[in-house]
Amino acid sequence: MELKEKLSSEVLETNWKPLAEHFARGVVYYLEPELDLVEVGESMATDSVSQIKRWLDDGLIYTPTPQQATQFHEDQDIKFDMLIIEPYVLIQQKGLS
Repeated sequence: MELKEKLSSEVLETNWKPLAEHFARGVVYYLEPELDLVEVGESMATDSVSQIKRWLDDGLIYTPTPQQATQFHEDQDIKFDMLIIEPYVLIQQKGLS
């Protein structure tokens, strides 16, 4: 199985509640809707540092702010696609694209 296929099969849907402990550890990264979650996961899994740095520098990947975390916690109807690329947890809010 190709890495991209493997990662696609590992994408899960969740709300904020199970992500809160990962956020507290500083390992959650929020992806803007124009990015492809699996593509970003593949870049992280293969240590494509230059591409990841570009997305970080462009503000397309970032750690959620405490204000965002509070909003996500208060509104459990907000859903995310989640992909774990250890030790990181990549999330992308559903319904924004």
